[in-house]
Amino acid sequence: MLEPVRRTLRRRTVLCAAALSALAASGCALVSGIGSSDKAVAVPRDPPEWVTIDCWIGTEEVVPRRTGNAGGSMFGTLTLATGEFTWRVNYARLSGPATLAGFYGPAAKGRNGPLAVQLPPHGQAEQRGTDADAGYELTGRSRLTQAQVADLLAGLWYVSVSTRAWPGGEVRGQLKRSTAGVHGV
Repeated sequence: MLEPVRRTLRRRTVLCAAALSALAASGCALVSGIGSSDKAVAVPRDPPEWVTIDCWIGTEEVVPRRTGNAGGSMFGTLTLATGEFTWRVNYARLSGPATLAGFYGPAAKGRNGPLAVQLPPHGQAEQRGTDADAGYELTGRSRLTQAQVADLLAGLWYVSVSTRAWPGGEVRGQLKRSTAGVHGV
């Protein structure tokens, strides 16, 4: 009679330990008795050491606005203490080879800003696929100033890829903190 109860308690203990471990891995601490309720709540322990940044790249955000089939994505990691920004930019279906790619800012969505970080030339991009719709990937890292870090975190940076046909930018995407989360925790 007691054995099923013991198994249930063991299972709940294991599940509780796993939940607390995941909570600790996410940078939170478990605190009880906060506010008017006695329920335990998770509060951040320390600020994060790094944040992820991402965006979709398309023709709809280019200023002035244009239409087309070109597109891509950007994903990066920003280390807050050092300002190191590691990034990966993918683009495809451009009207021709990229002539300039870079991060621009500060500039809000719908506005143009100065070039902050120039990406490597198109010739250094890794080609993904072999047909006419092949995509390209540029990767790298940049050291940002504290002012640049603040602008990036405020959503005031964008990535743009220009071509000969579209020297002001054929595709563009406003950078933002990623909402993808951490998987496997």
